[in-house]
Amino acid sequence: MTKENFPQMLKEWRKANGLSQHGLAEKIGVAKSAVSFYERGIYCPSTETAVKLAELGFDEIPDGLVHRVRCTELKKPLTIEEQRFAEEHHQLVYTFLIHKKLQRDEWYDTVIFGYLRAVKKWFARPVLHRYAFSTVAYGSMSTSMANELRKRKSIPRTVSLDDIIPNTDGMTYGDTLCDPRDCVRT
Repeated sequence: MTKENFPQMLKEWRKANGLSQHGLAEKIGVAKSAVSFYERGIYCPSTETAVKLAELGFDEIPDGLVHRVRCTELKKPLTIEEQRFAEEHHQLVYTFLIHKKLQRDEWYDTVIFGYLRAVKKWFARPVLHRYAFSTVAYGSMSTSMANELRKRKSIPRTVSLDDIIPNTDGMTYGDTLCDPRDCVRT
């Protein structure tokens, strides 16, 4: 089997085994959309997903199709070639910040890591070269931004007992507390 007919082979195997895209997705631990993308040739399965498919009996994945890089590879320092490439395209970081209306001093440190991850992926996954590097970089920087926003939302907001409670006539949070000896229990 070649890379080109992998999508059709996967689809035929799935149907022959009585699985819907959703059913196969559940068995291999991916989103239903991922199976659809595999069957349309948009994405290739990760190494972990290929192993799960093989465990289910689909071992028709051709060499070189699984192109995801292990996380450890993405965490290695940039090579000289990757550094030069990153420097040549660095303006994409500023363009992204402007496009998303993000303050440079607040967001640069967040999105630069997504940008550098995009550089690593670009060199490690030649299949991405069918897209513009800016598309890959924007996707990676958007992910970094979304992860940071999600993290910020999970941090509990702290308030002072002296802060005024919104929509009150100057009542503070401290005003709502009472001495336990004075509080009436119901």
